Amino acid sequence: MFNILSITNIALLALVPAVTASPLQSTTLQPRQATLPPTCSDFYSPDSGHVCIIRPTNCVANYTVTPGENCGTVVSRFANFTATDLYAWNPEIRQDCTGLRAYVPVCIGVPGYTFNGPYVGGNRLTAGRTPVPIQPGIVDNCGAFQYTDSKGQKPFAELLSTNHITQQQWNAWNWPKSNVDDNLAVFAGYWSCIALKQQ
Repeated sequence: MFNILSITNIALLALVPAVTASPLQSTTLQPRQATLPPTCSDFYSPDSGHVCIIRPTNCVANYTVTPGENCGTVVSRFANFTATDLYAWNPEIRQDCTGLRAYVPVCIGVPGYTFNGPYVGGNRLTAGRTPVPIQPGIVDNCGAFQYTDSKGQKPFAELLSTNHITQQQWNAWNWPKSNVDDNLAVFAGYWSCIALKQQ
């Protein structure tokens, strides 16, 4: 019986029509990041189910997320882009990276991108481009962010003192649904709000 199936499979393969190569189109320079398409594309795999993903039209490298990974582990695996870039290329992962899903591919490179090095604890950014990942629940009107690396650097007390803010202010901006007098802390490997936008 095995021989019959093998012969049948070979016969079926022989019936597949030949594919002819088409001539190459002329190439044009692509921008660093193409405009993201207005709608998402359906992606389905038995392991991930149905997901709607958005990718830059000029994405040149993809990576399929493995179980247990987060934005930090994906960024560390390749060490040639930041989580902020990962989000820019894959907006469905969300700014807090809770949308990153196992078995779903993510774009990890576009033409012309230059990696300026990883973020380190204590780096600050203004709200011109919201960094990723941000603490879940952060206020919408945050005007400046500071990064705490995976080792907890810069320490929380130093974050407060160098930015001239109180723990109550920090709590209100980063944990707005919590009591401002609670003893809350920063997530290691995340950006937290250190100032509100100027009115």
